[in-house]
Amino acid sequence: MKRLLILILPILLLGCVGERGAIEEIRVSHQPGWHHVALFLIIEKGWDEKVLGKKIVTTSFPSGPSQMEAFAAKQHDIAYVGSAPPLSIISRGFDAKIVAIANVEGSSLVSIPEFEFKSIESLNGKRIITFPPGSVQWTILSSWLKEKGIKAEIVTAAGTAEIREALKSKSVDLAFVPDPAPYVMVQDGSAKIVMHSREMFQTHPCCVVLMNGDFVKNNRELAVKFVALHIIASEYALKDENHEEIVKILEKWLKIEKSVADKFPGTTNLKTDPRDETWLRGLQMLCDSQFELGVTRDADGKAVRLEAKNIVDSELYSEALKIVPQIKKQLGLE
Repeated sequence: MKRLLILILPILLLGCVGERGAIEEIRVSHQPGWHHVALFLIIEKGWDEKVLGKKIVTTSFPSGPSQMEAFAAKQHDIAYVGSAPPLSIISRGFDAKIVAIANVEGSSLVSIPEFEFKSIESLNGKRIITFPPGSVQWTILSSWLKEKGIKAEIVTAAGTAEIREALKSKSVDLAFVPDPAPYVMVQDGSAKIVMHSREMFQTHPCCVVLMNGDFVKNNRELAVKFVALHIIASEYALKDENHEEIVKILEKWLKIEKSVADKFPGTTNLKTDPRDETWLRGLQMLCDSQFELGVTRDADGKAVRLEAKNIVDSELYSEALKIVPQIKKQLGLE
């Protein structure tokens, strides 16, 4: 009997480690942009502890690729991230699913003030800086330039701070960045807006809510409630009567001036439903683009073309919709 207990105990302990036990907090990563306003709102309103009974702890990353390295190392349960960066870790076999949309569109091509944009051909021979390979911005920009036959040099930086400095020093001609960076750059005189991403690819996918597969399996009720809160927060952020409240939250979280925060939502189109057919077609386009650009590869380095339908958990969203009314009531929103 004693020998049997010795054999069983390590197995039980391994099971506990794999499931993280009873979690006391929810680890969420994000980026410093208002595409992720729903997360900021949930925390500022205290909805996490009120509805989830757990505190959300956050980690900020300058862009998606570095964020996904940490996610693949299981440092976070949930990520507010662009829809493109997760594709590379999913192609290598990491268990994660997109459970909701955060936004579509919401980026802009900006240039140094003296640059004259007359037509797309004006971009030939120019240096354009954006986020690292695998990011939404890099994927869209690379695919768009290739499609249009434009020979421009794409250089990359970890985040908007480096991109802003590159524009100020005029070491590049243009930059492709997400909201609110274009407005910050216009305000400080380092750039002017040339075009918005919706002019390159209308309703293109941008940020999503990504969940670790283990987190969903072991905490499904919590995962469903989180998605419901995301839906509620996204709706709340877009209501005119809540604009001033949102502006203050953005000032705090993004360290931007009120004059910039006032421009919210800018070109950002907040959405939540991952069952939307137009969005799914856009996600498939990103999957195809990353395959063609050599980004998505399996663990052996072989190129992989992902299918959008296989990386989205729409059932979780459908379950969340059913409890949105009761949670709104709990929060005093109805």
